[in-house]
Amino acid sequence: MRLHIAGPPPRIVVDGRADNGRHGQTLNFSVPERRYDPRDPEMMDRADADTDLLDGDLRNLRAINKWLGGLRVVRRGVAALMTRTAPEAGIDVLDLATGSADYPVDLAKRMRQSGRSVRVVAVDKNPFMVEIAQKRTAEFPEITVDEMDIRALPFPDGSFDIVLCSSAIHHLSREEALHLLADMNRIARIGFVVNDLDRSRAGAWAAWLYGHLSTSNPITRYDSYLSMLRAFTMDELAAMTHEAGVRSFTISREAFFRLLLVGVKS
Repeated sequence: MRLHIAGPPPRIVVDGRADNGRHGQTLNFSVPERRYDPRDPEMMDRADADTDLLDGDLRNLRAINKWLGGLRVVRRGVAALMTRTAPEAGIDVLDLATGSADYPVDLAKRMRQSGRSVRVVAVDKNPFMVEIAQKRTAEFPEITVDEMDIRALPFPDGSFDIVLCSSAIHHLSREEALHLLADMNRIARIGFVVNDLDRSRAGAWAAWLYGHLSTSNPITRYDSYLSMLRAFTMDELAAMTHEAGVRSFTISREAFFRLLLVGVKS
């Protein structure tokens, strides 16, 4: 299913409940209420997270991104935006909440193959993840990794051609996610790409099964299930994107319970 929005936003009904993410959505047994509590973060976001376990979790996430569609989805979103540039033009990209820099490395490799230049600034607020990302990008001078909180981005308007954000919005409250979408739209010259999960009971159970069958890492096991319950639905993400002032975007459901949002600057 794909939704394309251009022009003035439709009327959005807000149910008034605090931060449950169900804005504009009717009750549906297949979609549980959003389970977001800032007092109970995912294990990878905790200050006392074991670094050995976190390193193993990042390896698991790289495998998930490779085999369960994350890289493929982002490639498609970036390709759609690059049709708006000259074929020989280089691009400047900002990657938010980069983790171990899966997406910047994949993008740099593909741009090298195509003969186009790219400059990627990858940011993450976790100093351990920044260290891992810097090691993994050491052979890619076109990638710079910095420590930064995506909830307080300092970049001026139009600083980058494309802004990427993968598997991070579900870590935020609705208010924080709304602010981030507005920031991505503000910072991008061409557009932005969001790759995240699509909340559903089926997705939550699939994540639980995957975590328990594929790894013994407690962070991956706990966070994969909780991430699905903290994610936004397609309707919720579309409503927030409108509310953030984005006037032209597409949003689609992808394989393995993913959403792809591509915002285009008009």
